[in-house]
Amino acid sequence: MEVGEGVTDYTKENTISSDNIEVVKSSFIFGGNASGKSNVIRAFQLLTDTIVHGTSSELESLPIDTFENEVGNTYFKIRFIKNGNLYCYELNYDAHNINEERLVMNDNIIIKRTIDDIFMPSSIKGLKGVLIANQPLLYFAQSNNVSEAKEAYEWFAQDILVLSLRNTDLCNQELFKLLYTNSNLKDKVLYFLKAADFHIKDIKIQETFMPIQENNQNLESRLLLQFEYKCKDGGRFTIDYEAESISTRIFLFLATIILDNYHNSKLFLIDDFDCFLHPKLVTMLLRIFNEWNDTGTQLIATTHNTNILDAPVRTDQVWFVDKSYYGVSTLDSAFDYNELSIKGIKKNYQDGLYGADQIINDSMIKDILLC
Repeated sequence: MEVGEGVTDYTKENTISSDNIEVVKSSFIFGGNASGKSNVIRAFQLLTDTIVHGTSSELESLPIDTFENEVGNTYFKIRFIKNGNLYCYELNYDAHNINEERLVMNDNIIIKRTIDDIFMPSSIKGLKGVLIANQPLLYFAQSNNVSEAKEAYEWFAQDILVLSLRNTDLCNQELFKLLYTNSNLKDKVLYFLKAADFHIKDIKIQETFMPIQENNQNLESRLLLQFEYKCKDGGRFTIDYEAESISTRIFLFLATIILDNYHNSKLFLIDDFDCFLHPKLVTMLLRIFNEWNDTGTQLIATTHNTNILDAPVRTDQVWFVDKSYYGVSTLDSAFDYNELSIKGIKKNYQDGLYGADQIINDSMIKDILLC
């Protein structure tokens, strides 16, 4: 997500510099349905799961997602900045073995591993024999207090936030807990919702206890959330979270996660960024991550909303995913097409100039309807 050379639009609003490296504050990935857009987000999730959870036994399989390609290894290479340090991490593995791995910080090799050799800092050299074949060395090193490895590990464990707006209900208890235990955050979220014209007067959360299973005496704590509104006569009424519109639930989810993490240089990964949201709410979110963002926070999002291309964005913030006849997806920036100005990109994309299009055969659809 580095800036494209020669792109000068919205430099102050949409880019950020760290140690002479300039990156864009947000990136938007376009493409047809089933083209592979979501796989960009899933790739981050897969890498994060592999590193953060590690393995405790050689009997465990490493997480892989080869999309029917059962041969070959899974390979990642990623560069990121944490606390002013530039890291480069590479990982090459299959279901049972780490084949290659390397962590470099500011051009200094911290850990390195191949099938035949392992390089570790002097503080843990004596532990080489303990490392198992399917355990990431980064996970192992941070577990043994290698400070550089701990810092890199924390970026994967704490700074990457993967959000799927279509599945917010799967994590509503965690969401409710944030609001229940942090009254200051709840007040900020409520203010945020009011500013976005949701007319919600208050958010009520109460704790209840429910049986873990039917006819079971064991109880588990559950949080119930209600939205409070004002009646025409001045009174109040409440609506259960589950009965609210999906757009309200999505915006509550987004507002809570953004306000809870916004000032901590997080990487937001959002699949279906625009789903169920009014265009004006999308425009406001763009301003949050671009114009009003001075914290180092970044956004990478998938979207079908071409109106984003009319907003104040740069060509190096726009990406296209195209899938070949053989099911192989490629990811390219609009900048890769020598586009220095955002003007005209929307029409070119809709005309299929960059690929990443939904090609529909109208005659075939009509034929099947007539059968």
